[in-house]
Amino acid sequence: MAKGTLMQMVAADWLRSDKREDDLGGRPGGIVQKYAAQGGPEFFFIINIQVPGSTTYSLALYYMMNTPVEDAPLLESFIKGDDAYRNSRFKLIPYISKGSWIVKQSVGKKACLIGQALEINYFLGKNYLELGIDIGSSTVARGVVSLVLGYLNNLVIEMAFLIQANTEEELPEFLLGTCRLNHLDASKSVLVQP
Repeated sequence: MAKGTLMQMVAADWLRSDKREDDLGGRPGGIVQKYAAQGGPEFFFIINIQVPGSTTYSLALYYMMNTPVEDAPLLESFIKGDDAYRNSRFKLIPYISKGSWIVKQSVGKKACLIGQALEINYFLGKNYLELGIDIGSSTVARGVVSLVLGYLNNLVIEMAFLIQANTEEELPEFLLGTCRLNHLDASKSVLVQP
């Protein structure tokens, strides 16, 4: 049972575009860059779930911490680690709390090391790390997500994110952040202007 999360969810973007939208944290005018300009201690962890297709959807979840990253050694190692290290540690725990049986069975509720199943592109900035998770990089994931997209506005999806601890010293694991998506509507996604 988790005691809480290391980071607070501070923003979310539900975007659509004709191409993949990467490095949202580095874009001028966004929440991450506004905090960077103030020079404070805030650090952002951005999970950008990218669903390719004729229209590419991006669900970007912005988590923030006010304490120094050094206070969370496992997170610090993750931020400073290479892609192979990060891919072996980043975990998602999904749960469909409201939805059809077929969607619940397809998604499951077991923790998954995302980097072992999907391609993740990492973008590291002065005050953020963004994970661009490419759902299109796996045939199985693409199939599950296309099923989920068909039922999206009837679903309540809960997700928890964490970094896997592999040694005794790294325990206990802690949740980076969580979110609940209530009846997400693809037609309400925001078109990214070029």
